Amino acid sequence: MARILITVPPLTGHINPAFSVAAELQRRGHEVCWAAHEVLTRGMMPETARVFALPIAADYIARMQEKSQKVRGLASVQFLYEDFCLPLARVSLAPLEQIVHDFQPDLMLCDHQMLAGALVARKRGIPWLSLATTSASILKLSHVDVVERWLREQLRDLQMAYGMSEPVERPDFSPHGIIVFSSPELIGSQHECHAGKYHFVGPAFAHRPQTVDFDWSQLDPKRQKILVSLGTVSRDRGLRFFGVLIEALAALPLQVIMVGPEKLREQAPKNFIIQSRVPQLALLPQMTAVICHAGHNTVCESLSFGLPLIVAPIRDDQPVIAQQVIDAGAGLYMRYGKVSVAVARETVQRLLAEPQFRSNAQRLAESFKRLGGANQAADVVESFLPDAGAAVAVAASSTFAPSVLN
Repeated sequence: MARILITVPPLTGHINPAFSVAAELQRRGHEVCWAAHEVLTRGMMPETARVFALPIAADYIARMQEKSQKVRGLASVQFLYEDFCLPLARVSLAPLEQIVHDFQPDLMLCDHQMLAGALVARKRGIPWLSLATTSASILKLSHVDVVERWLREQLRDLQMAYGMSEPVERPDFSPHGIIVFSSPELIGSQHECHAGKYHFVGPAFAHRPQTVDFDWSQLDPKRQKILVSLGTVSRDRGLRFFGVLIEALAALPLQVIMVGPEKLREQAPKNFIIQSRVPQLALLPQMTAVICHAGHNTVCESLSFGLPLIVAPIRDDQPVIAQQVIDAGAGLYMRYGKVSVAVARETVQRLLAEPQFRSNAQRLAESFKRLGGANQAADVVESFLPDAGAAVAVAASSTFAPSVLN
């Protein structure tokens, strides 16, 4: 049995895959603890999770979300690091050092946006692996060269301020290995990857509890069904987008399950079910297609069930993930801020009428299935533990050098 410490930022899309891996490791007998900002992650993880609390102001996320509404495109990428990741690292470094001292982990799993975890593990000489919860983070994107150069300078300054005299270019990527919750087939060959030892495991959603109430008797088994979701961060900012879809799909012979503000129920047609939260993983097998913001988790979870997508990216990594879906032939693009009722209706009808979108989504589902998800990720983790033995060979089967994707 090993002692494993996981540290993640307080964001649902980063916690969920890590939780699935943690649950699999616990099932195998390992002791797993979390270093997290408990005041913000409460409700995102089960009450049984053992959490070492990291300090942060209770209104931190609310302030960040309010500010994030005003930035788009490349500005949103800079905002993510300047206003979120870097401040989070600075306030977390000293407390996390104390947690590591107290818990004495054999290995750490550090989300790639939880920079404090990477720095503390490196400083204390603890083996660690990066969790890449979006595949966009491992790609060299020519259109963000300016931001990349700025980020490298910021990361260098962070390391120097922490007393590291030999800073590395990408301290968020472990030299031991990077677990990527996607597949080479979805990432494609459009972009070169940053140097790293990548372990592609596909989406990880095993062992994840579903605690949201849903009246399953509402689902009509005779009609095609579409899930509409903008994720937890953008759910309440998409009123125009939701309104366009409501008007566009009201008269079609479909059933639409929309994850949106409760006030939308007042204008909901009879073929719509609108809730602020839904049991997404349980719903997906019942769906015909998905319309979403191209969030990495939603895209990969949908593709895991062979569902074609309409992607309407808003910010951050979403345009990159959306392009992966388009390049793979598994979906269509929709302009989040400017789509019209006529275009929305036509796009949905095309997605459902043309079989290549579903067949390509099913091809990607097979690529995920071959990789193994949380089970494969746990194999990778175990291969870095003392006396790993044969697990090393298993983990090596999912390891790809960057050149494979180029």
